[in-house]
Amino acid sequence: MTILGDVFRELFGMFVADLRLTLSVLGGVLLVAILMNSAVLGPVAAGFVLALGCVLILVETVLRETRRGK
Repeated sequence: MTILGDVFRELFGMFVADLRLTLSVLGGVLLVAILMNSAVLGPVAAGFVLALGCVLILVETVLRETRRGK
């Protein structure tokens, strides 16, 4: 049972380690879901927007971390 506890602690730690990254990704997914639900985006366009949003969030996070490291 301790292995399962260790796995859950590690997963929780990964999501909480960078709270801004986690909230940004969840916000992007929520935005795309709302746009799909209101018929503004189709499934293919939503996939592109979601992928582009995740890449932009990742680039921003990397740039922020490199500035913090200097």
